[in-house]
Amino acid sequence: MSTQVLSHVDTRRWTAQRLAIWLASAAVAAVAAYFWFTTIPKYFHYDRAHYIYYWPKRWWLIAHIGGGSLALVTGLFQFSGAIRKRWPKVHRWTGRIYLLGVLVGSIGAVYLGLVVSPIRAFGISLEFLALAWVLTSLMAYIAARRRQFAAHKEWMTRSYVVTFGFVLFRIGTRNHVLGNLGFQMQSVVLSWACWAVPLLITDVVQRWRATMGPVRRQPAAARLVGQPGR
Repeated sequence: MSTQVLSHVDTRRWTAQRLAIWLASAAVAAVAAYFWFTTIPKYFHYDRAHYIYYWPKRWWLIAHIGGGSLALVTGLFQFSGAIRKRWPKVHRWTGRIYLLGVLVGSIGAVYLGLVVSPIRAFGISLEFLALAWVLTSLMAYIAARRRQFAAHKEWMTRSYVVTFGFVLFRIGTRNHVLGNLGFQMQSVVLSWACWAVPLLITDVVQRWRATMGPVRRQPAAARLVGQPGR
């Protein structure tokens, strides 16, 4: 196959990959917007009727919602190659704002889970969700500081998947995706599944090429090293 044909194939593959990324990003943004505009505006009504049992501890809920919303929006810009290459300072600052949103949102989630949640099992699940949120974000930050940018991208992807778990949870409970399960059981199951399942799928996708790619055979000399009598 000629060099020109190979170049044409590579160009088509790159274009298809770029289109897939754009479509995936648009889908994520659309789902996030749907979640935000159908869930958050009710909390603009600052009264007990809309906050229900969260009203006495409303500022913790506001911190959770505010931090999560900040992370949800700024996280999308972290995956833009154009911003990263053309405006690296913007990329770094949106990353810092994202981390701030994660920190504030996770603190709110921890307090709500420990003190406010009327369902104990749901409250415990919030603690682990917040833990996953903080740890994946922290690993992304450490990788960036150490200039391990490939690892930073992978951890940032995991972090945003956990961020998006709040979106999947709300959409799932609102649309009763688990069928006839009661409200409490559905809330507990979805509070785990909304982030653990997507995080598992993300890890499989990230490692798919390395796992399923061609096997690299060691040279004969390398195989002989360490063998008895050699």
